[in-house]
Amino acid sequence: MRSTLLIMAFLIMLAASGSAAVNAQPTAASAPTVPGGAPIGHLQPRAQQFAPGSRAEQAVQDNMSTFDAQQQKLDEELDKRLNICRGC
Repeated sequence: MRSTLLIMAFLIMLAASGSAAVNAQPTAASAPTVPGGAPIGHLQPRAQQFAPGSRAEQAVQDNMSTFDAQQQKLDEELDKRLNICRGC
């Protein structure tokens, strides 16, 4: 009985130490970095990377304006159809 418990304890300890080694994160020194010092994929965007007056941005804004106008028209129609007054 004791030997069984000792073997089970040893196997659990072995499994725990093995999973810890597998889940270990790489150190910061081994992660590749960009010139700014941040790991790849963590670079802070700069203002020069955005073009606020671009055609793509203008198209998005036009679509949003069109959608907002349609929603406002639907809201006004709904307000006209709703009659919440109880005749007080």
